[in-house]
Amino acid sequence: MMSPISDDDIQAFADRQLPADRRAAVEQALAADPALAARVRDIERQNAWLRDGLDALLTEPPPQRLVDAARMPRGPRRAWQWLAASSVAALATLVLGFGGGWYWRDAQLEIAGMPTTFARQAAFTHALYASDVNRPVEMWAPEEKRLVTWLSKRLDYPLHAPDLNSMGYSLVGGRLVAGNERPTALFMYENAAKQRLTLQARKQPPGTEETAFRYAVEDGIGVYYWIDDRCAYALSGQLDKAQLLAIGRLVYAQLNTPEPPK
Repeated sequence: MMSPISDDDIQAFADRQLPADRRAAVEQALAADPALAARVRDIERQNAWLRDGLDALLTEPPPQRLVDAARMPRGPRRAWQWLAASSVAALATLVLGFGGGWYWRDAQLEIAGMPTTFARQAAFTHALYASDVNRPVEMWAPEEKRLVTWLSKRLDYPLHAPDLNSMGYSLVGGRLVAGNERPTALFMYENAAKQRLTLQARKQPPGTEETAFRYAVEDGIGVYYWIDDRCAYALSGQLDKAQLLAIGRLVYAQLNTPEPPK
């Protein structure tokens, strides 16, 4: 008897790593279940994004510090062990740095003292979660108060989810997203046409209190971002500039209006 289709089967199918004896069963299940087929397409799309971010790294030469370390007179065995450990550490950084190539590269730039691209990270994160059909958020809108309290505690910064109903977008929920040394809070919104927006917030280190508004387009995703009161915000979505900026102004106004006492 054929065993049920598991999450591992779905992931391996999307990664093109599923053994031939299971592939036919998964293909049959996909043909019978449109939701399951959509899930596979989402995974394949995410894999493509990761390849776009990582493939360029494969052709880069190794960092000079590793080359220099390999030449140090530490004995062949010790040098090899050190280089292997460094490679494992680099791989761990790559795997743990959410978002694949973009986040890994930004972490390296940050270590080198160069500015990271918050807009690009925000766009990638939006694309990753806005396309998730089954679980785009960790906590849903009915738990808004608990969600905001949890995210505020994790960021050590008071947050609230703006009300975008006047713009046709209702709150879906939110989640915590890994960032470069600092966690990021994500609030997701959706309109009647199932088009999604995300608002991401990340606490900034001291010295970045000034407000600066910017607009960028990353892989077709518009990002309106700014820094205010030691918190960086990014509003992302597949909208034109005028629409996104209009929503961004509403978000900014609400974030800068004290909430009434409850």
